[in-house]
Amino acid sequence: MIQLFNVSKVYSNGVKALSDINLEIEKGEFLFIVGASGAGKSSFIKLLIRDEIPTKGQIMIGGRSILRLKRSEVPHLRRKIGVVFQDYRLLENRTVFENVSFALEVLQCPSWQIKPRALQVLQMVGLSSKCDAFPAQLSGGEQQRVAIARAIINTPRILVADEPTGNLDPDNSKEILKILYRINKLGTTVIVATHDQEMVDSIRKRVIALEKGRIVRDDLRGAYRCEA
Repeated sequence: MIQLFNVSKVYSNGVKALSDINLEIEKGEFLFIVGASGAGKSSFIKLLIRDEIPTKGQIMIGGRSILRLKRSEVPHLRRKIGVVFQDYRLLENRTVFENVSFALEVLQCPSWQIKPRALQVLQMVGLSSKCDAFPAQLSGGEQQRVAIARAIINTPRILVADEPTGNLDPDNSKEILKILYRINKLGTTVIVATHDQEMVDSIRKRVIALEKGRIVRDDLRGAYRCEA
């Protein structure tokens, strides 16, 4: 489903974020991208959603180069990729229901389709009772669950999460992982960039370790750190 060929990213200030990345991610995989701060995790995520363009190399999603897309085609790509950020990025002046349904409103979906789908994904993340609450009335874990619901309301083929538990305590982190795992079981490819060792070690999925922008380890049932 996702292929990266000799992908490198060098920023205008000379920082080498990624170097010669070659990687293939199959449909329906659950994949962790791990590494220290500055290892290249966020740059990797930005390239996948075409928020950044690689300095060299090729990125294919579904057999199509995302680098060759016209500007007008980029939004169509992003409809296929749900994105969850560490800082939630919720609309503070909208309720939980409105935050989630907004993702379909911008696609001009009819209201009779939006409401049941929004309620369905809110139930999936355990927030059916919080529909009328505003983000400021929620805990950090609840806000992140709203962000996940918003990311999956359009039934994306791929869900990308950038440090989804970075601001959460261990209990909330476990809940977020359960939700991501459940989404993956429904057939969505899930890619999680994280430094949360407990999260990675708890389910033993594929682990890609980055160090100074290079892949140094690719384990199918890996742990956060290399095991002897």
